Amino acid sequence: MALKDRIRGRLLVALVTVATSCAFLLFGYNNGVFSGIIVSPWFLATFDNPASKKLAIISAIYNLGGFAGSLIAFFVGAKLGRRRTTLSGIAICIVGGIVQGVATQLGELIAGRVVCGVGVGVMTSTVGIWQAEITPSRSRGAFLSIQVGTLAGGLFLAQWINYGFHATAIRVAYVFPVCFQLIFPTVAALLILVLPESPRWLMKQGRREEAEAVLTRMLGSRGTPADVAQRLASIEEVVTLEQQSGENPYRALFTMGPAQNGRRLMLACGVLIMHQLGGSNSVTYYLPTLTVTFLGVSHVESLWIAGLSSLASVIFAIVPVLTIDRLGRRVFLWGGCAFQAVMFIIVAVLLAEEEKHPLEKHTFGVAAVVFVFLFYCGYAMTWLAPSWVYPTEVLPLQIREKGLALGNVLYWLFQFMIVEITPIALTNIQYRFYIILAIFNVCGCVLVFFFLPETKGLTLEEMDFYFAKKYGFDVPEGHQLDSKVVEQPETVEHA
Repeated sequence: MALKDRIRGRLLVALVTVATSCAFLLFGYNNGVFSGIIVSPWFLATFDNPASKKLAIISAIYNLGGFAGSLIAFFVGAKLGRRRTTLSGIAICIVGGIVQGVATQLGELIAGRVVCGVGVGVMTSTVGIWQAEITPSRSRGAFLSIQVGTLAGGLFLAQWINYGFHATAIRVAYVFPVCFQLIFPTVAALLILVLPESPRWLMKQGRREEAEAVLTRMLGSRGTPADVAQRLASIEEVVTLEQQSGENPYRALFTMGPAQNGRRLMLACGVLIMHQLGGSNSVTYYLPTLTVTFLGVSHVESLWIAGLSSLASVIFAIVPVLTIDRLGRRVFLWGGCAFQAVMFIIVAVLLAEEEKHPLEKHTFGVAAVVFVFLFYCGYAMTWLAPSWVYPTEVLPLQIREKGLALGNVLYWLFQFMIVEITPIALTNIQYRFYIILAIFNVCGCVLVFFFLPETKGLTLEEMDFYFAKKYGFDVPEGHQLDSKVVEQPETVEHA
């Protein structure tokens, strides 16, 4: 028996999780690694002490690369499938990492940063779908949370590697952190070579026998031929249901037929936009500044404290892994928005009082840092992973690739916007910026509570049948879901 045929059942799901998690490890690592590199002695000497605007370009241009990568996935993802699209992103990331590692000119560095962002954009637009379509519904949320939670692990690695090299003045202080990222896509590529394509995508392409073989490997020793046939028939019914419209693949994104594509696309995109408007990147940006300004610590000590925040993020990201399939997705999203809004209001009040009482600056500053730290812990527990889990589950098969890619396009655009406006807003309107972020979170809480249906426990096919039934379309016999299966407020009827 070939090696790939021995990989089945739980082992198959575990290896797909490792392979897909490498994309988010790389995502988190790239988000954090340049914050330390751009202040290292070798970097400043080699790149002629670039001005703050150039440094901002180096950090932010990565987001534009991610935006471009998501656009690429939007156009090619449905054609290439999950494996080949992911492998394409991996190849692009490796090229980008090598270009950055050998760069000695600012233009070369920026080019490598953009290329790496493109690869990450392609991968993050795809791996969630692959994971969701391979994993059993009863544990899908946990495995998706592991996948996305590794983003915090990537940030953790980046910040502590930077801390380890902060006093090193030779080239290795630049090359090692930059080239370390090549490990993640390499591991992913080696695993993907022995892992199967998604059975949903294969069925959508009319490759029924291959889909059946993959389902047999997925179910492993726990599945019987009858179980495989039942799952295959369910996928086939959904493909038939979604293809009845005969819509152009781009027009299908916005149709309101049986699968309610347009409605579900808005839900997926809305969650990813709210992820950024929730303010997590504003906190990531401002935490070192707060510690230097209000705690009076040195730059090196601020890096150490930022490293502690990433450690806390890794720890709290474990919570949804253990509970999301029992509690559901909605409670994390609306509860997280409520918690984040409260934290931002408290931080705004403390910073406002600090302006009124400059002699007590240290006291109010310490309190503000504590609540910013608490915000970060709450975000890691509630929005970091669940906000990526939900879109992959709620999107229908017909538009799943394009829908998630479009959501990623918006995610990267809003991340770029938040990263760009945060320092400007904090300079011009100061504590009032946190009030704005609190309002965004209140709005997010309301939208999630009243308009997002629950997805826990349902197969991806059952989500299609649920929406079809909910909005008055016929579904195949045997799929008349109990109304209690999906916990959704009555308000959603009119969403």
